[in-house]
Amino acid sequence: MVSFLPAIETIVLSPVWGGILDSTGKGTRILALSFLVQAAGFTLFPFLRDPAQFVFVVALMGLFSSSFIPIFAALATDKTTQYGRAIGGFWTAASLGYASATLIGGVLFQFLNPLYLYLLGALYGYTGILVVSFLTKQGLTITKPVIRAEGYWSLLRQRNVLILCGVSILALVSSSSFNSFFTIYLVDSLSGSRLMAIAFRVVGPLDDRIGRKPMFLLGAVGYAIYFATIYFVTNTVVVTILWTLPIYPLIQASAAALMSDYTSIADRGKGLGILESAISLGGGLGPLIGGVIADATQLQSVILFAFAAALGSAALSQLFLKERTQTSMMP
Repeated sequence: MVSFLPAIETIVLSPVWGGILDSTGKGTRILALSFLVQAAGFTLFPFLRDPAQFVFVVALMGLFSSSFIPIFAALATDKTTQYGRAIGGFWTAASLGYASATLIGGVLFQFLNPLYLYLLGALYGYTGILVVSFLTKQGLTITKPVIRAEGYWSLLRQRNVLILCGVSILALVSSSSFNSFFTIYLVDSLSGSRLMAIAFRVVGPLDDRIGRKPMFLLGAVGYAIYFATIYFVTNTVVVTILWTLPIYPLIQASAAALMSDYTSIADRGKGLGILESAISLGGGLGPLIGGVIADATQLQSVILFAFAAALGSAALSQLFLKERTQTSMMP
């Protein structure tokens, strides 16, 4: 329940938070409120005793943490047309944050009382409030555009948006269906986080220079090659090294850049929120399907499923995904 409820909230609420940003332009207030709820939740954790209480508090935090990705991603693309570079820079910072939290949290858990993990979470939350408060003039608000917003239904009726969400779901189903079986490797080594941080910084500019679709396609094909390789390779070291390869940023950054191309600034928050909802859906369906397959057959069958899903995502993106930059949309 602790994992399931925030995932559902992200799927449902990401487009809602994006729409609130589009209609108000007040990114600072939304982020400050979200950080405040996160900090308050971690502050309450030491006083909770019943598992139901933890589930309730985590669910409450998830209502607001679902705003982070669509809000930050939309703000990153507000002042520039180089969407790939902007999204890449955002995910670089996010990946470094994940890495630092994981490293510090692991040390605290290993050598000190788990209580300090709650204090660390609260510290990050309160620090976030201070940061967004001081950066108000540096782009955490957007000017409401004079052009008319299309709205959710109009966006969902666009063929490009639907195809992008569909292939993103399939790509994430592929990558996430086998994720839970590699937890031990990710815990033992943080190289995955470091490589992802570097990759997002590289992939973003490449999206602008080479194209969003080729980079997305490279990510999908990369996953297909990866799963085909580990199906036949049983060496633990080789498999671990392959797992740390930064393939996911190719899909995440490229998909966000494509959605930024497909939407005007009036609908940017909604578009990126819808994309995040689709990605979260794929990330939730993958482990569910993988677990069912593993229980019904064997672990290697999950690898074959992930390979097929990645191959399908690559084929569909090649056939139906279209490049469309903002300049090409101008009359």
